[in-house]
Amino acid sequence: AGGCDSEEEEGDFDLSVRFLELDFRDRASLAKALEGTKAVVHTAGPYLGEKPEILEAAIECGVPVYVDVSDPVDYIEQARALSDRACEKGTIALCSAGAFPGLSNVLAMECADRLGEPVKDVDFSYFTAGLGGSGDVNLLITNEGFGEPMLLFRNGHMTKEDTAGGEPRKINFFLTDEDQSRSLVGEQTVWNWPFPEAATVASELEIQGDSSIGMGTAPDLWNVILGVLVSLVPRSWWRNRDFSNGLAIFSKPMVALTDRFVGETHAMRIDMSGVGGRRVSAVQAHESFRRVVGQSCAEFTLSLMEDDKDGKPKISQRGVFTPEQLFRSERVRSPVLKRLLAVPGTLNYGFKEE
Repeated sequence: AGGCDSEEEEGDFDLSVRFLELDFRDRASLAKALEGTKAVVHTAGPYLGEKPEILEAAIECGVPVYVDVSDPVDYIEQARALSDRACEKGTIALCSAGAFPGLSNVLAMECADRLGEPVKDVDFSYFTAGLGGSGDVNLLITNEGFGEPMLLFRNGHMTKEDTAGGEPRKINFFLTDEDQSRSLVGEQTVWNWPFPEAATVASELEIQGDSSIGMGTAPDLWNVILGVLVSLVPRSWWRNRDFSNGLAIFSKPMVALTDRFVGETHAMRIDMSGVGGRRVSAVQAHESFRRVVGQSCAEFTLSLMEDDKDGKPKISQRGVFTPEQLFRSERVRSPVLKRLLAVPGTLNYGFKEE
């Protein structure tokens, strides 16, 4: 299920792909559409304020594989509550399976493995330049996020903070001078935004210190404007969909104009420290935010659909998972991480251990 315009996009797909317009809240129509389906990929966001109805329908229809790119913690928790039912019906479901969250979660679990000691602190930093045609939905999602609380760990305990859009800081989105992201992205400003992995990954790793998470964009003028707006506009306004959507529609022409000058770039960085003082950092960069989200989602889906030489699923678990849960073990994580870091358009990736 997605939000593509079939007339505009259908020609880019294999002939076996068909488009079907329906209201996913119409249970009968949705159930009919899911008959005989091997996998459901749900990208019809935004997910904020929604219930996991498509996941529930996929489970009840016995669809073997379900994947989405959800990011609100409330939505993820409601989805996880369906895990027992998914097990009964033979469904494996993966939420938050995009680039961030998604690939970022898997990178964090790899960092934790390389750290080799209990995790103290973890920080997630993201950068995107150019929407790449993904449109005002992403602007709406960003705007609504400013009204949501940050779920973070402080001294090993989960807390809520109303700091979205605040606490700007500078992040280097490269590890070595040879990284392409050093020249294409370099050092960028990021500010707090309520992505779920600062809570879900930190919880899975049982960190003993703090978690933090931020994102930034280009040109840097947008970071300044957003910071001013967040300081002036009440958070209740950002939670109002009419306000956030109206602002998204208003700003879309200006964003489209600046996109023509800054182009498309995406980068992420995860920094993790252990209780014994060790540090591990990971960086991944890609030519396009829009493409890396789609590619990551596709690779996650294919990994869940793959069979071994005996015709049995390579990933045998059933239930509803987040990436850090499903790919915690090195045996399961290594193949999917290799695929995720090799998608076309990847500029560079790497790890640094201290």
